[in-house]
Amino acid sequence: MNLKTNLLFILLLLLSVAAQCVFGNFPFAFFAFPLDAILALLWIALIGYGYKEKRHSEAVRLWLSPQCTCWTLGWFLAGCLVIGLFPQLSAQEAAEKSGLFSRLGCYNFMSSWIFVTGLFGLLTHLGMITVRRFFTPGRNRWRFMLNHAGLWLALFAGFMGSAEEQTLRIPVFRANPNNEAFTSEGNVVYLEKPLQLTNFTVEHYPNGTPRRFFAEVSMDGKPIHLEVNQPYSASWAEDYYLTSYDVHSAEPEYCVVQIVREQLKYVMLLGIVMMLCGGLLLFLAGPDKQMSKSVSELVD
Repeated sequence: MNLKTNLLFILLLLLSVAAQCVFGNFPFAFFAFPLDAILALLWIALIGYGYKEKRHSEAVRLWLSPQCTCWTLGWFLAGCLVIGLFPQLSAQEAAEKSGLFSRLGCYNFMSSWIFVTGLFGLLTHLGMITVRRFFTPGRNRWRFMLNHAGLWLALFAGFMGSAEEQTLRIPVFRANPNNEAFTSEGNVVYLEKPLQLTNFTVEHYPNGTPRRFFAEVSMDGKPIHLEVNQPYSASWAEDYYLTSYDVHSAEPEYCVVQIVREQLKYVMLLGIVMMLCGGLLLFLAGPDKQMSKSVSELVD
């Protein structure tokens, strides 16, 4: 089993490197929401079916092996190390880089085939051990399930969602409505509803430094209030942030609004809440009685 596990992950690593060099970064745009959510549900269903019906097969035992844990965690940690060591650029900026590290996708590593393959392996392994615990009776089952299923959701939504995240900036004018927003690469995106500034208030400290500023904006005729660190949620996946304004005029003629679109943010939040609940149950349950008994006997 050790040899087969090692061969499997070496093969996956080589294939991911080859795919990265040939095709470039992983095409997340093709798997955008809701397709990614549908595939995730199918993935979970396949893991559950595989363990329930084929638990004694060699493939399932391989994904449940301790060697698989070492490979998947090592791959994931190495990927996080690459993300920390190399500056992470936009897709357009990363494409302008040259050299070996650029070919391997190190400057936009979360979207590289290498990282996505490692994350796929980690989530598959994590899903397998979570499903195995689900079908194994025991008083600690739900604590384990909450912690590990929550971690699965947080990892999936956090990394896949960040790769799909879209950040737009739009100047909102007092004189006329505007629906022309810009991506970080400078591409134009037209919003469905135009924005227009109706009122802007700036409060200052005694020395003249801005202390607080907020804007009243009309979104296709609907009034909304925007303030720093107090975003407006246009939908469950789209938030509007007030970032800057016209500092050269006594009465600002425009402000700049940042729009962040995160399709899976609440899925990630659900995963975090599940892990917190699992940790709370672990704390409330206290130490294992058998372990406490063994420690007492050892002390005596």
